[in-house]
Parts: sequence; structure tokens; C-alpha cells
Amino acid sequence: MKDVCEIKVSDIMSRSLVTIGIDEPFEEVIKNFVDAKVHALIVVGPGGEFMGVISHTDVINALHEHKEKVFELEAEDLMFPKPFTIDANANLKEAAAIMTKNKIHRLLVLSSYSGKLLPVGIISATDIIRAIASC
Repeated sequence: MKDVCEIKVSDIMSRSLVTIGIDEPFEEVIKNFVDAKVHALIVVGPGGEFMGVISHTDVINALHEHKEKVFELEAEDLMFPKPFTIDANANLKEAAAIMTKNKIHRLLVLSSYSGKLLPVGIISATDIIRAIASC
């Protein structure tokens, strides 16, 4: 059996991310959610650097707070700028510890390229359980 602590986040993370520009309008945010069938959109700046995350809950909260004016918002207005993240080189024990401590089920995986933090994947609690089961 392989030591779970040796498995890196990058070995099991999902690499299929849906990104959206920070200045995209509300309509485009909604279109991306529907077209991609995802639960979160990764917000990136002009150079592709990570800026934040928009979840279904963020959209619902914006609808509640802004009512009809929600269509005047952009991705930056909707996003959560400091979600829990993990480095691609971290191990599963570290990922599990962050998830457990913060009572969350997924982490955005970031990697540093040319001094910028770029989103490279997502790891979920289910991904960790699958990795343990396959050892």
C-alpha cells in the first residue's frame, strides 16, 4: 500500500477548470455556469493570474442583495477573493488537514509561474477518498 502522505495534490487533482475574466458581466457568469455545468468559476486577471472564485452561493447572494441591479455587476463584484487554496506540490495529508479544519470539501490548486499564482486544478474530498481506495 502506498503511503497516502507521499501522494501529491497534483497527482489526483482535476485539471479541468472553467475560468472567467475579472471584468466579465453578470450574464456571462451565468452563461458559463450553465454551459460548463460546474459549481464554481475561477476568476482570473488579464495575465491569467488567480483573483478569486464565484460559486452558485455567490450568485444567489448577489441576486438577494442587488435584486434587478444584479445585471449591472461584473465577476469581480461576485467573486470571493480569498478562498482556501493549496499548492500543487502539497501532499494529500496537507489537503485533508485544510479541508477538515475549515469544514470545506474542495480546494483550488495554485502553482507559481513567473511570479504569478495561476490556477491549475481543483481537489475535492472525493478525490482524496478515491486516491486512498486505490492504494
